[in-house]
Formats: sequence, structure tokens, C-alpha cells
Amino acid sequence: MREAFDGVDIFVNSYYVRFDHGGLTFEDAVERSRALVSLARAAEVRKIVHISVTNASEQSNLRYYSNKARIERLVRESGLDYSILRPALVAGPGDILINNIAYFLRRLPVFTIFGTGEYRVQPILLDAFAETIVDAIEGSYRQETVAVAGPRDWTFISLVRAIRSAIGSHAALTRAPAAASLASLWLAGVFLRDVVLTSDEVKGLTREYLYESQPVRVGADVADWLAMPTTRETLGRQYASELARHFR
Repeated sequence: MREAFDGVDIFVNSYYVRFDHGGLTFEDAVERSRALVSLARAAEVRKIVHISVTNASEQSNLRYYSNKARIERLVRESGLDYSILRPALVAGPGDILINNIAYFLRRLPVFTIFGTGEYRVQPILLDAFAETIVDAIEGSYRQETVAVAGPRDWTFISLVRAIRSAIGSHAALTRAPAAASLASLWLAGVFLRDVVLTSDEVKGLTREYLYESQPVRVGADVADWLAMPTTRETLGRQYASELARHFR
């Protein structure tokens, strides 16, 4: 990667992994990030714009979030100018979570919600998040760690209902304990040859890790994106596989 940093002024880092797989772990992702930061420093990169996640904390017992926080610390201690952006849930073409919710809503008569479904989430549209990254590149959020979100907070169940309505699904929504839902997702993953969701992701969702009390609000609401004809037509038509995208 050393040559990739030649002439680089600003390094936008989005590298991470969603789960341990194929011998690659969260801890490996931290060490690889350490190497990237070192290369950026050696190349005299002026600034790092780092993509993290809301509620990253080294004290978290969820490894996804604790190791995200360890990487944040590497960036802060690099000696370089930085901006750390913490989106909760990025929605747009190519995203995995919302697309795959729509995929199952299109194909199943019943869609299971983890627990009550009343926990809050803060989706931000992909274009709006990209504009936030550009703002950071151009000098905003210097030496800051900022949560970013769309203009409206949602409950998870209201988001699922909005997706269901947008794609014209008639699937019934039912609530179930998270453990039972994870078991069904594991079975779905066997057939799809993928990891649909992890225990950390479900726990983070239900514990409101995808919610921040005072985020920077940017862009349009996810409802506006769901209402677009192209979204209504294409969302969830194909399953988005994490393993196919990044490991196979």
C-alpha cells in the first residue's frame, strides 16, 4: 500500500470488517488500520477523514463497536489533522441492511422484528453522507468526532413498515425475541451462503447503538429516497451478500 499514498493530500479511510471470517478478525482490522495510519503519516498526508460508527466505545462489550473505537484512537493519536465521522445507518444504492430487509419482505409472508422494534435508528442517505465527507475534506469538523444523521429519527419497526409500503409488500410483521430471530437468520444464511446479521449487530440495534442524542443533521429523509420510483422498483430485488462482495 505504500505507493498508494504517494502524492496523497487527504486520506479518507472506510476500511473495517463486519465480522470475523476466514481467519480475518476485528483485531486484524485494527492492526491493518494501524498500518494504514502509519503509511499516511510517513507519506506526510495532511489529514485523515475516518469513517466510524455511532457509539463506538472501547468499553463496549460488543467487539464491532469496541474495535471501531480503538481505530478512532489510532487516528486521534496519529499527530495528523483528522475528522472522525460516525454515521449510524447509511441508506442508498448498494447498502446491505435496508436492501436485504426489502429482499425478505418481498419473498416472505411474515417478517420477524427483533423484540419490540421500538428502538430508535438514525438513517442518513448515502449522497448526504458523501457530502459530509466532502465537507470534512474541505476543512469542516477539524479535530472532531461527530455523529451524523438524517433529519428524522425512526423506530426500527417504523422503518421496516416504510420499506414494506415502498415496495408494495404484504408481509405480516411479527415480534420475536432476538435469540429466536438470530436462529432463523442463521438458517437463512446457510441457504444464502452469507452472514445475514451478527449477534453484535442485533444487540447494537436493539440497544440503540444506531442512535445519537445530538448528531449533525444533514440531507433529506430516508422516506424521500424510498418514495423514488427507482428505489421502489429495485430495492430488494437481489440479495446483497457481504461474503460475495468482500470475501469471494
